[in-house]
Amino acid sequence: MAEEKRRLVERILDVSYLEDLAQRSIEDIKTMRDECRATETELSFERRLCQARVEILRAELERRAHGGDEDQLLSRLPQILATEPGRPEVPLPARAPDFSVPRSADVPRRRVEEIVGEQTIARLPKLSVDEVKSVTANLEQYEKTVSSRRRQVQQVLDAVQEEIVRRYKSGEADPTAALG
Repeated sequence: MAEEKRRLVERILDVSYLEDLAQRSIEDIKTMRDECRATETELSFERRLCQARVEILRAELERRAHGGDEDQLLSRLPQILATEPGRPEVPLPARAPDFSVPRSADVPRRRVEEIVGEQTIARLPKLSVDEVKSVTANLEQYEKTVSSRRRQVQQVLDAVQEEIVRRYKSGEADPTAALG
């Protein structure tokens, strides 16, 4: 299944995916929109997994720098994973965020766990500072890659959605059909 999803992402990001968009049927375009949405949801989920683990790793480094005890990290997990009050207010994104868990949640979870799995998190107090920093750097780099792919998929989704809207406005497609 992981290979199937990877192929879908690659297919969506291939320049040929949007070729002849204006000549495709509205049903094909709606299928493309659904594929893009599902892929974007999966990438968003994977990105959130990375970000949560990076926050945990950073909190562990901070705990060590300030001499906190090992139990402190576990007791602070809800606070670590919540939006911190000290962070600046971020404006609403152009599209509503989708916080759903993708059907294939195990696929992105396995990819993130290849970098830092639950066993690594459980052994965190026993890892050296250098090991924690290395894992953090690897995870941050992977998160950047996932974020970049997500933005690319969003751009494809925007192009597909623009074609649907164009057809509704021009009368080539019936917008009331979307309601039924």
